[in-house]
Amino acid sequence: MSVVNLVSARRVLCATGLLSLSALLCFSQGGVAGSTPQDQPAQTAPKPSDLLQPALNQVSQAIVSLNISRWKAPSEVRAATQQNADSIQRDLNGTLPGLLATADAGSGTVSAVFPVYRNIDALYDVLLRVSQTAMLAAPENEASSVTNALGKLESARTDLGNAILATSKNNEAETAKLQAIIQQVAAAKAAEPPKTTIVDDGPVKSTASTKKKKKPISSSSGSQPSGSTQPQP
Repeated sequence: MSVVNLVSARRVLCATGLLSLSALLCFSQGGVAGSTPQDQPAQTAPKPSDLLQPALNQVSQAIVSLNISRWKAPSEVRAATQQNADSIQRDLNGTLPGLLATADAGSGTVSAVFPVYRNIDALYDVLLRVSQTAMLAAPENEASSVTNALGKLESARTDLGNAILATSKNNEAETAKLQAIIQQVAAAKAAEPPKTTIVDDGPVKSTASTKKKKKPISSSSGSQPSGSTQPQP
């Protein structure tokens, strides 16, 4: 193939690839049903720390204000409650900050946020045990503080669960949209008639070498060979 024809063929291939890519981008920007970006505004998932931090601060303040050693309860009950309170503080100060930082960085993905929800769910169970004991043995102000913190944490946990569910549904919708786009592009390419590319390599050169034929030497009837003598009369 000549250099010119090779370059032309490459241009055709590149143009075909760019056309397919342009079609895919047009479909993704315009939507499956021809919708515009204004018709479907992008939803930004809230940061988990924005949903949880006010409740977590209230829980920390309620736990710090407890004087469990003065509660009117058996020593083993007070010891178990103190262990639960210490566990809550360790979680608030040690475990949760790292989980929240990771969740905030990937707030649009369920895998990054769900560990926080699982931790909050366990934290709620421990705080519930402290609250139940406080209602029976703690002073009214301490019991009320823990109960209010428990209600605040329950509301934040519900908001986080709703956010995770909304993110999951949005991701599923985006996945379905991309699959529909890919199917439409594949169907459009399959419907196109096959293109035949004709490559002109120029005239075919013969490999057989032509031999030059020698012309025969013609002798005249009246001519005599050189050097011969005519007979005498």
